[in-house]
Amino acid sequence: MKFNPQSQLFKAITEISQFIILNFCYLLCCLPIITIGVATSSLFEVCLHYADDERGYLIKDFFMALKNNLKKGTAAFLLFLAPIFLLAYSGIFWISHHAWLTTLIGILVLFLSLYLVISMLYSFALIGRFKTNLLQTIKNALLLPATEPLRSFFLLLLPITFTCLVLLFPPLKFTLVLFGFSFCAYCSSFLFLTIFKRHA
Repeated sequence: MKFNPQSQLFKAITEISQFIILNFCYLLCCLPIITIGVATSSLFEVCLHYADDERGYLIKDFFMALKNNLKKGTAAFLLFLAPIFLLAYSGIFWISHHAWLTTLIGILVLFLSLYLVISMLYSFALIGRFKTNLLQTIKNALLLPATEPLRSFFLLLLPITFTCLVLLFPPLKFTLVLFGFSFCAYCSSFLFLTIFKRHA
């Protein structure tokens, strides 16, 4: 059987392999925890390029993006992390009182925490896509969920759905480690591109 490196099958296997390696690189870069922001913004950067047909080299470009996004990605992560945790803790605290008013307050606070989670995802994608200062990036990230509520909902729904599937079917944990994060980032990139083009 003649081996053809230009065949569609070979190209598909090569692309899948690159996304698997990219997923492992991303997980390794997230291990120090504080680097989650720069790792995620870099993951979005290469996936956004790939989704927009600006192919390049996934692994090489990912590590180049790590260097370029180090300060902004880390700063954005830390700026969002504290209020997200404080609001989430406050929401659970209010709900635990089991009164209708405190439950309502708790739900509203949790909703605000969720809004900031979506904004944080936007900030990572914005850092990976545009060369703007951190203040403008945070401002845009906070505004986009309000201006694009439906698409923002789907951005959040994608990782939640994948997580629920993994929890319901434990064998799928293997797929999460294998290519789960890079696959979610790639799928999200199409939504991000649509949103960014609408506000360009």
